[in-house]
Amino acid sequence: MALANVQITPQLVQAVRDAIDIVGIASEHTRLRPNGRRMQGLCPLHKEKTPSFSVDPVQGLFYCFGCGKGGDAIKLHMLVTGDDFPAAIESLAQRYGIPLPKRAERTPGGRRERDVSGALEAAAKFFGEQLRKWPLPQRYLAERQIAPELTQRFGLGFAPDGWRNLVQALHPRLPMADLVAAGLAGVSESRGGEPYDRFRNRLMFPIHSPSGRLVGFGGRTLGDDPAKYVNTAETEQFHKGTLLYGLHLAKREIRETGRAVLVEGYFDVVGTVAAGVEGTVAGMGTALTPEQARLLSRYASEVVVAYDGDSAGENAYRRALPLLLAEGLAVRRARFPEGHDPDSLRLAAGPEAVQSAIAGAEDAIFLEMERLIPKDAGNAPRLTASAASAVRELVGAVADPVARHNYLRRAAERLRIPEAIFFAQLAERRPPERQGGARMEASPAVVASDSSGIVRGVEEQVLELLLKGQPPPLSELPPPEVFFDLQCRNIFQVFCTLYGRSGGPPPDGRAVLSELGSDGDLVDRMAQILVEAPVGSKEVELQELLGELAHRYQERRLRELASEISEAQRKGGDDALLTRLYDEKRRLSLSLHRRTRPGAGKGAG
Repeated sequence: MALANVQITPQLVQAVRDAIDIVGIASEHTRLRPNGRRMQGLCPLHKEKTPSFSVDPVQGLFYCFGCGKGGDAIKLHMLVTGDDFPAAIESLAQRYGIPLPKRAERTPGGRRERDVSGALEAAAKFFGEQLRKWPLPQRYLAERQIAPELTQRFGLGFAPDGWRNLVQALHPRLPMADLVAAGLAGVSESRGGEPYDRFRNRLMFPIHSPSGRLVGFGGRTLGDDPAKYVNTAETEQFHKGTLLYGLHLAKREIRETGRAVLVEGYFDVVGTVAAGVEGTVAGMGTALTPEQARLLSRYASEVVVAYDGDSAGENAYRRALPLLLAEGLAVRRARFPEGHDPDSLRLAAGPEAVQSAIAGAEDAIFLEMERLIPKDAGNAPRLTASAASAVRELVGAVADPVARHNYLRRAAERLRIPEAIFFAQLAERRPPERQGGARMEASPAVVASDSSGIVRGVEEQVLELLLKGQPPPLSELPPPEVFFDLQCRNIFQVFCTLYGRSGGPPPDGRAVLSELGSDGDLVDRMAQILVEAPVGSKEVELQELLGELAHRYQERRLRELASEISEAQRKGGDDALLTRLYDEKRRLSLSLHRRTRPGAGKGAG
C-alpha cells in the first residue's frame, strides 16, 4: 500500500533502479556464494535443498531455475516482502536515501488526500513519549520482566486514560480526518461530532507490514476494560486477516532457520523473544486465516504452534492446523502446562522452560492421530471407521505427497486397516492437485513445432543478442510475427517500441524490464533469458539467427497460405482475395528460393 502523500514519478522509479543493489536485497533473505560472474544460493521464494537461485550483479537481475521467478531488484523486494509496486518504490527510496516527491495537496476534485501513514507515525511517537512519562506502563513492563531493549525493539508505547489525549496532542497539527482515517480517533454522534481517542489506558503495540511499514496498532488494557485487546479499525492499510504481528522483526531469523514460532497474542511474541526464542510471530487476536498461513509459508518451512495450554488454545490450534498443512508447512505443537502461555511460563519457570517446550515440540499430525484414533482401534468397527474418516480429512490437507503417504501408512497401521483400502478411500475423496493456486486441468493441444526446445532456443538467443550486443538498425529487424513464442514476441515488440522511441542507441535489458514493469510472466521470462547461460554456441551471428527465424516463419506462412487458398477456392466468389493470397505466396516462394541457393546470405526477410 503506497503512502498517500507520496507521488510515484518515473524519475523516482529510475532513481531507485539506479541506486538499488540486488546482491544486498537478495543477501537479506538467502546466503549467496560466488559462481563465476554470478552469485548463487537457495531460493528465498520457495523451499529447496539444492541452490537454483542465481543473481547477476552486473545486469542487476535474478532468476530461479526451480520456481521460474525472475526480474530485477524491485521485483525481488516485492516478492519477498509482499509490497505492491508503489510501496516497494517508497520503501526502497527511503532505504537508499532518495527524496520522496510529495503528492499535490488536493485531488482534481478538490478533496485533500489523507495522510494515514503520517498520522500513524505521529501517533507512534506520541505513545512512546507517554510510555516514558507515565509510571503505570513502566511498572507493568517491569512486573512482566520486559527489558528496556525489548520495549524499544518492539516500539511499545502507552495511550493514557482519557478521551482526548492523542487528539489534543496531534490536532490541529494533523487534520482530524487523517486521525480518523488512520483508525486513531473516532467521532461521537451523540456529542455533535466531537472527536475522541480510540485507545485509552492501554499498552500500545505497533503493527507493521512484512516490509516494516507501520500500518496500525494493538492495545492491551491496563485497567478493568473487559476488552483485553483492541486493534486499529480496518483501514486502507490495516487488514488484520492478512498480517502477522512481529513478522518484520522475525523474518530474517525465520528464513535462516526455516522455522517460525506461532503464538496467540502480542505479549506472547514479546515474552517468547524475552525467553531467548527468536523467529516468533502472532495473529491479530483472531483465528488464523488462510492468508496468514500463506504469508508464513513464504518465510518458513516449519511452524511450531505455541498456543496456550488451555482448551481455547487447543481449539485454536486445531483450527489452524489444516490451514498450515495446506500451505506445505511442517507443523509441530509445543505443549505448555494447563493455564500457561509462553510468557506466563517464562515468568513462572524461567526462559529455559519456554525454550525446552518449543525445542521439544512434537509432530502435530502424529499428536492428532493419538487423539483421534481409539486405543482399541480394530475392536470397535464404527469407532474405527469414524476415526479413519477424521484422519483422512486431516492428512488430506498435507500438500507434500511423500509426507502424506508416510502419514497415511502410520495411520493405517494404527487403525489396523489394510493400506490399500485406506489409500483408495482417500484417493476417491481427494480433489485434484493444485499447482500455482489453481486446479490442474487438461491443457489444450500445442503445436509441437511452436513449443519445441529448438524453437524457443533460437528465439531466446536472438533476444539475448539484441539486448546484450549491437543490433542492426530498426528498419532491418524482422516483424514480430517471426517469433512463434508469444512471450518472446511480446518482449521483442517492447524492444522495438523503445528502439524506435529513443532515436539513439538500442535499449538494453534494464530498459526493456523497466517498460515491462515489475511483475508478470514476461519479467520472469526476460530474467531467464538474460541470466541463464546462453543456449547454443556463442559464436552464432545475430544476422544468421534472424535469417533462421525469418526462414522458419516464411515456411509456416506458405503452409497457412495453401490452406487459405483452398478454403477461398471452396467458398468461391472472392477473386480479389484469391489474387492477394496468390501474390503473397509467390513473393514468399521467391524469397525462400533466393535464401536457399548456394552462397545466398540469410537475411531477415
